[in-house]
Amino acid sequence: MRKWMCVATVLWGITSPAMADDRQLIEVPDQIKTIFLEEMRGHLDNLNEITLAISAGDFDNAAFVAETKMGFGHSLDVVLRSYGLPEPEIEKLVTQLSADNPGLDHMGLDQFLPTDAQALATEFHKAALNFAKVARSVELPTTAEEYQKVFTALSETIDVCSACHSTFKVE
Repeated sequence: MRKWMCVATVLWGITSPAMADDRQLIEVPDQIKTIFLEEMRGHLDNLNEITLAISAGDFDNAAFVAETKMGFGHSLDVVLRSYGLPEPEIEKLVTQLSADNPGLDHMGLDQFLPTDAQALATEFHKAALNFAKVARSVELPTTAEEYQKVFTALSETIDVCSACHSTFKVE
């Protein structure tokens, strides 16, 4: 037992400096932190929903999730849907407002983000909308090349998530 404790202590001493979290801290008020982290976890759920839709060959649904839950103005989109606005009106309003107000995308959470994080958030929304465009272009029967295009576009979205989470942390 003592031998294992010595080995564990040595390994911890060797690896702990390498495991230091050197990501940039984003400090937000506690109530905002909860909303912000829920938003990030929601995007993970959205990515899961998208991959399930792709695996079922439902590219329109995958695109719909990306547009309505991850695109510019996605939070506004959800609220407008809850009020029963027709799809064309929602799309027009979200597009118009988002073009003039990028901070709209995270329910005003962008005001707490450093400029680099805001830029990554914008890239995330652009990548999600690009994915939706690619997914909507798939024709049936689906070819291997079309699947490759869809997964490449999805990977570009996930790459932005990874870049942001590798660079920043919220406490």
